[in-house]
Amino acid sequence: MKITIAKNRTKRFHRPLSILALLVLFGSFSNATFAQNSAAKATITVRVTDPQDAIVPKAEVTLYTRDNRVRIKGLADRAGTCRFEQLAPGEYLIEAEAAGFARAATHVLRVERNANTSLDISLPLAGVSEQVVVTAQGTAQPVDEVSKAVSVVDKREIDERNESSVTDALRTVPGLRVQRLGGPGRLVSIKARGLRNQDTAVLIDGIRFVDATTGDATGFLSDFVVTNLDRIEILRGSGSSLYGTNAIGGVVNIVTDEGGGPTHGNILLEGGGLGLFRGRAQIAGGTSRFVYSAGATHLNVARGIDRDDAARNTSGQG
Repeated sequence: MKITIAKNRTKRFHRPLSILALLVLFGSFSNATFAQNSAAKATITVRVTDPQDAIVPKAEVTLYTRDNRVRIKGLADRAGTCRFEQLAPGEYLIEAEAAGFARAATHVLRVERNANTSLDISLPLAGVSEQVVVTAQGTAQPVDEVSKAVSVVDKREIDERNESSVTDALRTVPGLRVQRLGGPGRLVSIKARGLRNQDTAVLIDGIRFVDATTGDATGFLSDFVVTNLDRIEILRGSGSSLYGTNAIGGVVNIVTDEGGGPTHGNILLEGGGLGLFRGRAQIAGGTSRFVYSAGATHLNVARGIDRDDAARNTSGQG
């Protein structure tokens, strides 16, 4: 009887040891797997300078893939460097911009597994800046690689012109006709290359925006106020192969701000004649791969030109 009890006690004693050994073995395997996956990641260090090779601190550096699935924004430090870590091997597009400088030409960089790659970007003081678009082919491309007629209205241009609506920002685009039947809040139509307004597709971040009752976005265009935009891409010419039958004349792609970098924001308050008041607030930021961006706009026209064109619009985006 004593022998049986001893055997049972021995079994009960060894069972926790077996479980503990399995946990240790599993933990060692997990750590080895994690170390292997971490070692497989690449690192890109970007150094931003001016034409005299002087460092440019606080330059905004953007890194993304051609399929636009990965898009990371960073801010150069006091040494003019911006570091992107834990990147998967592959091809990346990198661009940089800073206040007082034109945007540099887009750099295409391919990184290998476990590689630490460095890139020097020199920002020009003047000249035509280069931008990346995704509307022409559905993938990120520098403008000089696009064979179609493409225009870009970026955030800086919209702010400099102090545009309050998306349609007003499109008025200067060649090949595009913007027609408004009245003041703010009234019906607006967009026609590309002389075709019907329903032949111009409107996208928001690459996703088609359409009124189910009319088959196009004309009924909502008057409500598109500038809230949290990054840029507007305009494709003139047929884009039906990518965006459907409503893109025979062209495509207008409204790209919102994805955020990233240190927390930053701005507030705009203005008023004017005809009972106009406009307010806008934006905030954005992020750490590593977590980014956020949000904005809100309120537009109020109390009277209008003939004192019967009152309009009010409150919009938010994030």
